Amino acid sequence: MSEKLEEIVKKIEEKRESLKKQTQSIEIVDYGAGNPSDKRTKEQMEQGVRTTVPLCELAKIGVKKEKAKEIFKIFQTLLPKAILELGTCCGFSSAYMSFFAPESRIWTIEGSENLAKIAKENHKFFGLSNIEVCVGRFDLILPQLLEKIAPLDFIFIDGHHDRDATLEYFRKLLPFVRGGGALLFDDIGWSDGMREAWQRILDSKSYKKASIVGEEPWAMGVLWI
Repeated sequence: MSEKLEEIVKKIEEKRESLKKQTQSIEIVDYGAGNPSDKRTKEQMEQGVRTTVPLCELAKIGVKKEKAKEIFKIFQTLLPKAILELGTCCGFSSAYMSFFAPESRIWTIEGSENLAKIAKENHKFFGLSNIEVCVGRFDLILPQLLEKIAPLDFIFIDGHHDRDATLEYFRKLLPFVRGGGALLFDDIGWSDGMREAWQRILDSKSYKKASIVGEEPWAMGVLWI
C-alpha cells in the first residue's frame, strides 16, 4: 500500500472505530433487500422497512481497507471528476473516494434521512466539501439527478442488493457514463440473485472490459465503458 493510501485508511478507519463504540440506536428506513434470507418483495422495498439499529452496528457496514485499496487502484487509472454513489450509509465509502479524488464532485444517494445525517457529520469531521448527500429512494432521485450531473466518470452501486433492481440501475445508469468511465458493482456474490444480475450484465456486452476484484463474500464487479 502506498504511503498516501495508508494515511487515508488510518484516518477513516480510526473514525469508524470510534463510531463502533457508540451504542445509541438509530431509526432507519431500508429500501433495499435487507439480508439474503429476508426475501423481500418489490412492494416491501418500495415502501421501505423501518428498523432500529445500534450505531455501532451501522459503523461496521461499508467500504473498508481491502475494498478501498481496489477503488484506489481504479482511481489511479481513471482520475474521475464526476462520481455517483448509490448507498451512502455512514459516509465512509464516499469519504474514501473524496480523499482519492479531491478534485472531483461526488453525489451519493441514501434512502434513510438519519443515516444521511450521520454521513454528513462524518464528511464534515474529515473536512470534505466535494460530497453532496441526496436523500431518498434511488429510483425516485436518479432521473432528475442524472440529468443535472451527467456525464459521469465513475458510478459505485453499493445499495439495494436485489437482482431486478441491480439490472434496472445498470440499464438506467449506462447512458450517463462517459466513454472511458467505469461502473463498480459491490457485493456481486452477496446472493444468488446478485450473482445472476452480474452474469446478465456481463452477457449484455455493453462495455469495453469487465473484471472482478476481491474475493467472495466481498467481491466487486468492474465495468469499463
